[in-house]
Amino acid sequence: MKKQTLGIIAGAAGAALLLGGGTFALWTDSATADGGQITAGNLDVAVTESGWQDISADRADSPHAIDLKTFKIIPGDTVQGKYGVDVGLEGDNMVAKLKLAGGGALEGALSQGLSLKYSVQDASGKEIATGDNAGVELSLVSSDNTNPGSTQVAAGKAVDGTADFNVVVTAEFDKSTPNQDLVKTQAALAGSNIQLQQDR
Repeated sequence: MKKQTLGIIAGAAGAALLLGGGTFALWTDSATADGGQITAGNLDVAVTESGWQDISADRADSPHAIDLKTFKIIPGDTVQGKYGVDVGLEGDNMVAKLKLAGGGALEGALSQGLSLKYSVQDASGKEIATGDNAGVELSLVSSDNTNPGSTQVAAGKAVDGTADFNVVVTAEFDKSTPNQDLVKTQAALAGSNIQLQQDR
């Protein structure tokens, strides 16, 4: 092969190698997407007030306020404690359970003659959940929940000092208690824990 032809072939091969290792400047563009901000919701509960009443049906002044420390209950009496509960719930998928736990235990001899009932009332005083000696539980959704179904809607997104619900404890002394059974005895109502717990 002639030297001139060989030189052309070598030159073409070198150019091909250079082109293969190089880059082409093609058009390109970009745009910025906002990252956005993610915000957490809220779950909060507070007891706003509490008080006890004598709600015995045969009292002309029923119901009337009592001091549980000094009130002396007798067979046939019914007393009731009411605890105002302020609830704060916020979140598009927020579902929570309001629960009175640990309040079912009565200690002392008088507990043999007492029966307990628990309930939850809405702000207007309407009973919306009931329970027995084990306590009471109510499912709630936040006001901004986008799929609440038939679940009770909580009033506020944050606690504001106003009761949204009342947790009610009713104690009745068995009117058929005979003779002098349980005279001067006592029963201690265990401290109750009002819980608000997220529920998926």
